[in-house]
Amino acid sequence: MDSLTKLLAKKNELEQVIKEKKENIMYPITESTNELSMYDQHPGDIASEVYEREKDCGLIEMLELELEKTDDAISRLQGGQYGVCESCGNPIEKSRLDRLVNTTLCAGCAKLRQDKYTRPAEEDIASAGNMSDEGETIQIAGYEFYE
Repeated sequence: MDSLTKLLAKKNELEQVIKEKKENIMYPITESTNELSMYDQHPGDIASEVYEREKDCGLIEMLELELEKTDDAISRLQGGQYGVCESCGNPIEKSRLDRLVNTTLCAGCAKLRQDKYTRPAEEDIASAGNMSDEGETIQIAGYEFYE
């Protein structure tokens, strides 16, 4: 399958998912639940529904950004710049383009631009990977604990 076909297929898939999610959000919460009345329900039930709506809105935003990247990749393909890293100008690896058809960076430049988020110190101390090498395990009620 050539690059244009892959990009158009991805664009079509993204547009379809965005359309479905937007249609689902258009229904009022009272119609989207199976409850007869919202009045007698626990506030936690409504909060769960609102949370799911907000999560869908976030997903739509993420998918729209992905759609913009795909449109940009299509225009780069038409301009002859597809498959060329926008940072260093070297060709993007074929295996990377097969996985991420709308990428504009080679693997090296993408790694350099990767978010340098460092985990809080308390997560390093309580890491389960570190605990498995320290001390002996004790089984209590079928669960393993580390001394």
